[in-house]
Amino acid sequence: MQQNQYHHYIPRFLLRNFAINIYERIFVSNEKLLKSIEKKKYKQSFKNKNKLEALLQTYDRTLGKLNTSLTGKTYGYTNMYKDFDDKDVMRVEKKLATLEMQASKVIHDILRASQKENQVVLLSVELNNLYKFLFIMDYRKPHRWSQFINGNFDAGTLPIVKEFMQEYKLQSTREVWLQNIREILDTEHNKIKDNLRILKPDRDDYVNRMMDRFLVIWQAGENDEFITTSNGFGIFEGMNEILNVPVPQFQFQYAYHYFYVISPKLVLVLCTVFFRKELSKVMPSLIKKYPSIFENVPRPPVPKCVKLSKEDGHSIDESSFTPLDFLLNSQGYKTEESEKYTFPFVRVTSATVHKVNTVLLNETKPDLVLTFLSHSFLYKTIVKYHKNRDFNINHDFSSLKKNLFIALNRTHEENLKLRSNIPAGHVCNWNVCVMGSEPN
Repeated sequence: MQQNQYHHYIPRFLLRNFAINIYERIFVSNEKLLKSIEKKKYKQSFKNKNKLEALLQTYDRTLGKLNTSLTGKTYGYTNMYKDFDDKDVMRVEKKLATLEMQASKVIHDILRASQKENQVVLLSVELNNLYKFLFIMDYRKPHRWSQFINGNFDAGTLPIVKEFMQEYKLQSTREVWLQNIREILDTEHNKIKDNLRILKPDRDDYVNRMMDRFLVIWQAGENDEFITTSNGFGIFEGMNEILNVPVPQFQFQYAYHYFYVISPKLVLVLCTVFFRKELSKVMPSLIKKYPSIFENVPRPPVPKCVKLSKEDGHSIDESSFTPLDFLLNSQGYKTEESEKYTFPFVRVTSATVHKVNTVLLNETKPDLVLTFLSHSFLYKTIVKYHKNRDFNINHDFSSLKKNLFIALNRTHEENLKLRSNIPAGHVCNWNVCVMGSEPN
């Protein structure tokens, strides 16, 4: 008999980057959790951190308090990918495991390079796997998943979904969601736009996010940290205005940046094509009228653009073009094709880090679960959030701020007690040792 499984919509390999117990000094206030860990004999291993059940510092808005949680039971649902109409009911989960393994290697390479280098080189196939993973991550977020589970579509999308269900003999909108994921997983990155077995609005969304944008990597400085939230992976910053065209009171949304936080120090950012200098002349007037709050942050585009040659004019196959290809072609350019691409790490200011965190906080839901690495950095983030003047603030995190203040004071008192037990004149050398490396 098939057992129930807990499926993560944020995989554990990403959550481990926020774990507080991958360092030599561990501070855990949850006594029950500590006893549980001791009982199961979770011991630190400097050779294989994946054997350790990582601990996360979280804030659960529904409970209104700070917690320490296990990665194995955070950010997931039971049987999210279970296909009851398939003989192999966990087929989607198995295919996802393969993609996650591929993406895990790419992200691990990015993290490792960021610690010593100022850039990272990714193979084309690795980049395509990463794009597909980022889309699936966003597609399986609680909001998107519940939309299909509950059939919650707007008046324009619902008829498209019903016609799609009828064409492929699907009995529920949940089956639409599962089929879309299966087909995305089975289809090459560049061919997803042509796969008719994927719902058209989702195909268009894939092209918009993963094919017509360029990737940059922003890196926080020594005194800053990014946070992550239950619905934050893939949150966008951009235009969200009420216009009077094409019809009165028309709500228009356009993303300038999509954010994917992969560690407290790194965020992957997908940027609109109109931030490429080659397309500055055709930038829509609305983007100029409503500029990005990250307008002045460096965004070196990868891949680069090259001038079209005379030979290109005779050999280009426009049948495979995306909107980006048409735009670049109209200006005499095309994107450079290569087997590998070099992405610089863009060190951003504290103000930029706080703005990214503010975007994540501003789009949270009532059932928010927030993950962070340090109490002090999160406290600073909340203070900055409440003082933000770049856009309207949607939430009051005063309760979280109070909890953080109490936690910081308690930690300070514990540190004072530790120091009082050190004999006078004794010199202590604190060596922080990251899991996976050899101890000093």
